[in-house]
Amino acid sequence: MASLAKFHYSDRTFHLKLNDGQRSFQPKPTSYRILQKPPPSRAIRASSSPKPSFLKSTCVTLTTAAALFSASLHLSAKPAAATPISSPPRPSSTESIETDQISSLEKHIATNPKDSEALQSLMKIKLQSKNLDQALEILNRLISLDPEEQEWRLLKAQVQTYGGDFDSATKGFEEILAKDPLRVEAYHGLVMAYSDSESKLSELEGRIGEAIERCKREDKKKDFRDFMLLIAQIRVMEGNPSEALRVYQELVKDEPRDFRPYLCQGLIYTLLKKKDEAEKQFEQFRRLVPENHPYKDYFDSNMLNTNKLFAKG
Repeated sequence: MASLAKFHYSDRTFHLKLNDGQRSFQPKPTSYRILQKPPPSRAIRASSSPKPSFLKSTCVTLTTAAALFSASLHLSAKPAAATPISSPPRPSSTESIETDQISSLEKHIATNPKDSEALQSLMKIKLQSKNLDQALEILNRLISLDPEEQEWRLLKAQVQTYGGDFDSATKGFEEILAKDPLRVEAYHGLVMAYSDSESKLSELEGRIGEAIERCKREDKKKDFRDFMLLIAQIRVMEGNPSEALRVYQELVKDEPRDFRPYLCQGLIYTLLKKKDEAEKQFEQFRRLVPENHPYKDYFDSNMLNTNKLFAKG
């Protein structure tokens, strides 16, 4: 995960869908080749092709952008806790601000251990500072307060993935899928956990194909598009970005106002060192993504680091 310099956990609720109020769109499932893996592209396999590590870095970038943000549904801004937390004196630096915030929250939680709002605020700080162990402890407390809330379990598994505890993460994602077989974010997590195992990834892709067929039968257009984005990411991981681009282009044809395929294509073209093509895609992304959307924050904060990484490839 070295390609991601840092993560930003947004204060806004984020769902992997187009803006509310936009007209519905009709995907064309028959235009996609889902269950038949395409042969590796000769152009990609040539000696001048990007290194596998950079192909994987791209997939990590694409997958993490979708999975981590979509898991942060409960990190949205909510009403203040019933018992107000006193404001600390104004500190002199960012570090002292964080320290005072943590101290204030911990004192409040000590006397209000079931205040989920305060626990969420503290967890956000721990995640932003990459204090994963303490963030996981808080997530466990949130899960105990609301055992039926799957968002906490999803975020916990994703934090475990980020921390390298793939066994625990895999178990968590599978438990989520047992209750919700079409939970795309859980499949995203499993893709990352199985990224180094060709056999497991292949088996997982078969399950994703079954989920896609179910989306077709049940006319779940949003889930269908989310799964197709994941299929494209797997193609990148397999070393076949040309096939990933084809899937993204089909998604654009089906719904030109969905900004996600433009971002993904831009990243791949950046990897392929096609700067003009990449900029065209990024321009479309910037034009369509809402100003306050987490994807925009992610792009603005991480694109420079991503470009630097790929320039070394």
